Amino acid sequence: MGTIQILGFLGALLTGLVLGLLGGGGAAVSIPILVYAFKLPSSVATGYSLLIVSVTALFGTIQNIRGQLIRWSALLKCGLPALAATYIMRRYIVHSIPSVFYSSKNFTLTKDAFILVLLSFFMAFVAKSMIWPAPQRKEEHKPKPYIVIFLLSVLIGFFTGTVGAGGGFLLIPLILSAEPMEFRNATATSLAVVMLNSFMGFIGDIQSNIQMDWSFLMIFMGFSVAGVILGIGIASKINNKKLREIFGYVMMAIAIYIFIKEVI
Repeated sequence: MGTIQILGFLGALLTGLVLGLLGGGGAAVSIPILVYAFKLPSSVATGYSLLIVSVTALFGTIQNIRGQLIRWSALLKCGLPALAATYIMRRYIVHSIPSVFYSSKNFTLTKDAFILVLLSFFMAFVAKSMIWPAPQRKEEHKPKPYIVIFLLSVLIGFFTGTVGAGGGFLLIPLILSAEPMEFRNATATSLAVVMLNSFMGFIGDIQSNIQMDWSFLMIFMGFSVAGVILGIGIASKINNKKLREIFGYVMMAIAIYIFIKEVI
């Protein structure tokens, strides 16, 4: 095993740690690791990521259930539409995208590069909101109409199905807008939705006859599960605001790296 692969498995530990601490961001760590450390095509890495994030989030969700942190009504409102959208995307759409997504005389964008570029834009958007969060106003805590929550949940599901990300950082503000709760409850609820979302997307992959390297996945998931258990255990002892800012800078750097490597 080379140095890059060893660092990759340490990155698997970080995948779980981020999920446990922040309730999202696992795929933003795992997909670049799978692509650049283990040389998997991004279309394959997104499927692996769905299973890795799902199993990792499951262990974290079990701990959150024991701690009575999950808000089940918000989970149903924000999670069910996303589940259906994620499954449809992974089962019927993603694997039908041609291998060359766009081509012109001087430029060709493959399907794998397109997925990574889309992921990099998402990561940059999320990183910006973590580094420079919008000021919170009291009126923002008023619950949004359910039709708005439903449509946003569907969009998150389609995004999850496309890039293999659980959508945790998109789900947290949606969950907070569904009903009033503390941020810790929102991250716990988000983690549960991420778990269900990712698993549903993975089911779509299995039904599309995607081949999986199960031995590799088991090792990667083992590190990720250890990370999420550690993350949940120390989450209450860490300054969440400062942690999000630091991770925002890390995510921005990864997003820029992906974009430069795939496009420039």
